[in-house]
Amino acid sequence: MRQVKLYGTTDGTAGTLTITYGHKVVGLLQAVEWIDGDFADGVDAVISVDRDDDAADVTLLTLTNANDDAWYYPRVTTDSSDGTEITTKFVSPVVSGKLKLAVTSGGSVKTGGCIVYVEE
Repeated sequence: MRQVKLYGTTDGTAGTLTITYGHKVVGLLQAVEWIDGDFADGVDAVISVDRDDDAADVTLLTLTNANDDAWYYPRVTTDSSDGTEITTKFVSPVVSGKLKLAVTSGGSVKTGGCIVYVEE
């Protein structure tokens, strides 16, 4: 299992932070460990995958008011062979691209982030 740490410090003006992991990661998302650090209360974050070529980027997890350290286990619904959604069966999302963390409302010069766990 690969652990990708997306951790940094917000800018001094808007309290935002964007980190993109420099290498492509391929596998199944197993968990996200949120590390609040000293972010301001009310911090919001989006963990996503920047895809190659013209493929659509994928949001893996959206956090609102993520004021405490926490573990998350994001899952997605499956589809039948005719493309209809099966809402009773959930699977780990596919990760294929560069992992990205975008933080807003983190406060001026505050530090925190997450560790993304991917089964390769």
